[in-house]
Amino acid sequence: MKTEDFSSCCAGTTFANEMAMASPFSSLEHAITITRDIWYRKLNVRSWLEAISGRSCSNEYLETELHEWGSRYEEKLGYVFVTFVAGRTSEDILAELKMRFNNSHGIELEITSTEELKYIERAIRELLSKKSIQTTDEGDVSAEYSGEIVVDTLDGVDTDSEDD
Repeated sequence: MKTEDFSSCCAGTTFANEMAMASPFSSLEHAITITRDIWYRKLNVRSWLEAISGRSCSNEYLETELHEWGSRYEEKLGYVFVTFVAGRTSEDILAELKMRFNNSHGIELEITSTEELKYIERAIRELLSKKSIQTTDEGDVSAEYSGEIVVDTLDGVDTDSEDD
């Protein structure tokens, strides 16, 4: 896959580049494992902030009180409030925003990066799902994203240890 494919999942250029270099993936689970590894082990705070800065405010911010608190949060921390909103009410989100508003910058960045990763993982799942159903000119499912598990061997050589 290309960097542009992963740019649709995350505004962070380093993340998108790393994911493109790590592809293809043997399965969706493998892709998510690599996603987490890149996010937590290869990116620095600047890369997290780049990714977070690409996030726009959700529609829930149209409510006055939530919008006011969201603006205060962004003014204090320099980035938008990020929380995974699927299945949650505006009241739940507002309560979390008020609670997190008092966090230190370090703690809040850690929470925010974890919440951002949830969105990225969802986008990766959607991206790979779309790729898995794309067909080639011959009508065959692309082998790279067919969901088929790639055998981890060295040219057919059995790599199991005799100690097993």
